[in-house]
Amino acid sequence: MRILLTTTSFTDTPGEHQEKLKSLNYKIDVLRGPLKEEILLPIISNYDGIICGDDEITRKVIASGKKGKLKVISKYGIGLDKIDLKSADEFGIKVCKTPGVNHVTVSEHILALLFSYYKNIHLEYNITKDGKWERLIGHEIYGKKIGIVGYGRIGHELAKRSKALGLIVKAYDPYVTNRLIIDSKVDFIRNINELVKDIDILALTLPLNEETKGMIDENVISSASNKIVIVNTSRALIIDQKSLIKSLKNNKIKAYLTDVLEEEPMIKNHPLNNFKNVIITPHIGSRTYESVQRQGLMAVENLTKNIK
Repeated sequence: MRILLTTTSFTDTPGEHQEKLKSLNYKIDVLRGPLKEEILLPIISNYDGIICGDDEITRKVIASGKKGKLKVISKYGIGLDKIDLKSADEFGIKVCKTPGVNHVTVSEHILALLFSYYKNIHLEYNITKDGKWERLIGHEIYGKKIGIVGYGRIGHELAKRSKALGLIVKAYDPYVTNRLIIDSKVDFIRNINELVKDIDILALTLPLNEETKGMIDENVISSASNKIVIVNTSRALIIDQKSLIKSLKNNKIKAYLTDVLEEEPMIKNHPLNNFKNVIITPHIGSRTYESVQRQGLMAVENLTKNIK
């Protein structure tokens, strides 16, 4: 068996996941992703399986893989928006993901971004590194109203932690069950425009698909009574990017805190870097030692289950 490994988190972090993969005695080729379609096209047919990150696994790539040895695409992570799932199903290529392993880590990262912004930690770090002693005035997050869009595992975990910190939690998810609404004791709002009317923070914890692409647009942002802080650890294109840049330029939102961009790694002269009220981290929300091992082990397990 020959396997292509592209996820850098898996590769860069030592642990049981790497030992498990080595123990299988497969031929492992490592390329640092995310890989573009043109890189994958000429090589994918050589592999029985791929453990991937956010590589461009398009219809062309899947069709090329099917002509060769490809049997399984094991996604390290939960976001499948970069994989053409319809084509994979059509060509009989199994696609797996790793649910339920990164919700603690990602919810902690959301709070880390919020604390960094409200306490000016990102600014004060650079100020003191420059040898200065400028003491900025920060804000408490206690008592702030947070609206969580998407109430899956990450959204649920974020709600628990937010309540423990004294935030007032609201949520929007049209697919949430009544039982979960009752059990969570969270104020669910049935319309996203209504959700943003009376919150301080909008947290995005939902997948990117045709329904959610661009759902946070100028109309939603303008529905907010207060200038909101938007924190995004899901996918960049859930927010309409033109509306985001326009809202930042016109001072319509308080801040944008993101772990994801529409193209990764970040392009040179990215327009978001022009704003002081924007914090960008390089897609590290789930990149902790604990989470990498959990995701890695599940990705390897998914591979072995479906490659025979």
